[in-house]
Amino acid sequence: MLGTCRPLRILLHFSFLRGFGLLLTLSAVACGGRAVAAPPPQNLPPYAGNAVQLFDDRIDPTAVGLADVTENPRTDPVLRARTQHAEVVVRTRVSTVSVDSVGGKPVYRLRFTFIEPPVVAHGISSDQIEIAVRDDSPAFGIVKWLDTKLIGHSFIGFFHRFAGSYEPEVRFHLSPDDPQVLAAVRDASALGELSAPARR
Repeated sequence: MLGTCRPLRILLHFSFLRGFGLLLTLSAVACGGRAVAAPPPQNLPPYAGNAVQLFDDRIDPTAVGLADVTENPRTDPVLRARTQHAEVVVRTRVSTVSVDSVGGKPVYRLRFTFIEPPVVAHGISSDQIEIAVRDDSPAFGIVKWLDTKLIGHSFIGFFHRFAGSYEPEVRFHLSPDDPQVLAAVRDASALGELSAPARR
C-alpha cells in the first residue's frame, strides 16, 4: 500500500503546482497588457544632449511665411551638424494632417511624402515619415494655427528616430524648401562623408 501511494502523492503535488502556475500566468495577462511584457529593444539612442538642439521639433518661421530674415545657411554650424547627424534629410511635402486626443490633450499627426530622393538616408528606407506634435512641442503653435493649411506645404526636413517607451519617437526640424538651404545641406553632407573615415 505504501509503495502505491507515493507516486499518487507526487502526481497530485505536480498537478497542483502546474495548475497554480497556470493561474499565476493568467492573472498576469489579465492585469497587465503592455505593462507585463517589456518593450522590445530598439537599438536607438536616447533623446538627450546635443540631439535636443539639433532635432528640436521646431518649424522655422521663415518656412511658413512668418519671418523674412534669414542667415546664410552655408555658414550655419547648426545646419551642418544637423545634416551630418540626421537619419534622413530630404525635400518633403505634408500629405496629411490629423488631430486626436491623448490623455485629454491634442496631438497633431503630420505625414510627409518625400518629393525627391533624400540627400541623407541612414536606416530609413521609406519614402514617407510621420511626426507627432504634442501641446508641449515647440512646433505646436504653428501647427495649430495652420492646421490643414499645412497640407501641400514643402520643407527641407531633418529627421531622426530616438528610443521611446514602447516605440521609436521621430524628432525633427523643418527648414524652408529653399535652393540655398538645399545647397548648404548637400555641402554639409559631402563634408560629412569626407570626414567619416577620419572619425572612424
